[in-house]
Amino acid sequence: MERRKFLQKSGAMMAGISVSRGKTPLPKKNGPIVAFEKPFQALDYDRMGEELAKMGIQGIEATIRKGGHIEQKNAAEEVPKMVASLAKNDQKAYLVACNVGEITPENEKYLKVLKDNGITRYRMEYYRYNLKGDLLQQVKDHATKAKELASYNRENGMQAIYQLHSGAKLLGGMSWDLALLLQDIDPAEIGIGYDLRHFRTDSGLSWKAALQVARKHIQAIYVKDAVWTGPRTNKLKNVPLDTGFVDKATFDEVRKGQKPMPMSVHMEWGESSIYPKDKVMEAVANVAREVKTLKSWL
Repeated sequence: MERRKFLQKSGAMMAGISVSRGKTPLPKKNGPIVAFEKPFQALDYDRMGEELAKMGIQGIEATIRKGGHIEQKNAAEEVPKMVASLAKNDQKAYLVACNVGEITPENEKYLKVLKDNGITRYRMEYYRYNLKGDLLQQVKDHATKAKELASYNRENGMQAIYQLHSGAKLLGGMSWDLALLLQDIDPAEIGIGYDLRHFRTDSGLSWKAALQVARKHIQAIYVKDAVWTGPRTNKLKNVPLDTGFVDKATFDEVRKGQKPMPMSVHMEWGESSIYPKDKVMEAVANVAREVKTLKSWL
């Protein structure tokens, strides 16, 4: 009798727990947090992995391009070393910033190196406007190159990320033009890296409309912040995250309804775009500050 009462009581308790769990939403799943390595690319691969692990993030957006940590011509030799070193601290190159904007024999060789080393997602080169020409026609012309790139990605299990960027000469600043470029392309082949700073800059009060037209294409989020500076000016000043016009509400709106995706932290408010070796730990500290803020939003 005592055993039966115990089992009945235990069963009731478990049923209550099950009901409670059914009403409690599961924790939101987040994609990997990575740090754009440009400010601290003076670190060697091993030290970089150690510092990333201290931040409690998952890896980097590597600069494997002209002027980057690794030059494209040296990718075959250096990428395996970088990947192996980062792995010592459970870090990965989730994204690669590169100069690939179209398919050429040289770019195919380079992308194969990335794929052979387990890197399947790369930030592609920007497409540029000639402001004296027909911009809509230029979007169509660039779309031809983008479709060839998408076809390569589909056949080889790769994905290009086009970072939304500010400025009249760069396709994508308005979001609408980038959505037109990608309207016939699967986001799994070419998606948008939605840059919080740049899209708030160029869309202004219409930012929710700009976001809506681009939403289905978003495959990564670029995290950084800025403010307008001075009276009657179009000048911007990069500032630490959550001190300018990029806030948690903006971040949450971009992520609404989206699957987990990489979140790349770009620290651009420091004293240098690429810190020299003797000051590189200042860059690391600044990036760690941004990571902490981003984590507080999750």
